[in-house]
Amino acid sequence: MSLVNLLLLQYLIKIMKIVGLVAARNEDRIITQCLRILSFYTDSIVFLDDCSEDNTLNLVRDISKECRIERIISKEKWERNEPHDRNLLLDTGREVGGTHFVVLDADEVITSNCLVDNFLKNHILSLQLGDRLYLNWIQLWRSTEQYRIDESVWSWNYKDFIFCDDRICSYESDFIHTSRTPNNLKGHKYTLEGYEHGVMHFQCVNWRNFLVKQAWYRCLEKVNYPQKTPDIINASYAIDEENLALQACLKEWFSQYKLFDKILYQISNPWYEKQVVEWFKLLGINYFIDLDIWNVDWRISNR
Repeated sequence: MSLVNLLLLQYLIKIMKIVGLVAARNEDRIITQCLRILSFYTDSIVFLDDCSEDNTLNLVRDISKECRIERIISKEKWERNEPHDRNLLLDTGREVGGTHFVVLDADEVITSNCLVDNFLKNHILSLQLGDRLYLNWIQLWRSTEQYRIDESVWSWNYKDFIFCDDRICSYESDFIHTSRTPNNLKGHKYTLEGYEHGVMHFQCVNWRNFLVKQAWYRCLEKVNYPQKTPDIINASYAIDEENLALQACLKEWFSQYKLFDKILYQISNPWYEKQVVEWFKLLGINYFIDLDIWNVDWRISNR
């Protein structure tokens, strides 16, 4: 490599900046661990707090220097509007100089072997304008010690968590289920194949939390889209364990994170349940009677 090319490469690397984008609401059980681990892969983080009623916002402020959280966005009113929030995060990420973005939820953690020899960082920095990187979305199932691997939608599911900004892309979608990267990116799509590396998803570890969250989504759709039939809503959030196959988690997914606390994902998160019960009181139980939400004993919420 010529001296000119070497200097150009060093300059390009210097101006590249990996920024993590995270939005959360009422995640004080796990938000500190999420952001600390994400900071291993990023130069800075932008966090959006969606009107948390617990200690989430204070915890994020406490670790802002440690995790290089450059901006904290605190919404004044809770409204589920994912495209708005993701665009706000992206715009703020651009303001702090981000060129490459990693978009995670609070209950997601990159496998620790991605740290070895800067494996993931090297892949991120190799992305050109408009490129995105897909990683296996690994579903830990009813435990932090096992994951689902079968022919269901919960397995072999690759998600585009990472992209190189082209400075013109933006998010568009319905108010929920917005993609992690803008759909109008025009670059290449790259995938880290297999289960050796990926993003661990912990939402199914505490099974009751998961059932309540799926019920919450069904109720949310019923409230916002009353014209949708129960069959359509129920099918969108079906939990299928037919032909379930599980394997033990790889040790290397955790081994590089010396202080990783698996117990945090077993703790109950009450806010989804609280919201569902409030909808019952406001609209009446009969309004939701045809939804598949009765595998949860909602009476516990009133004890």
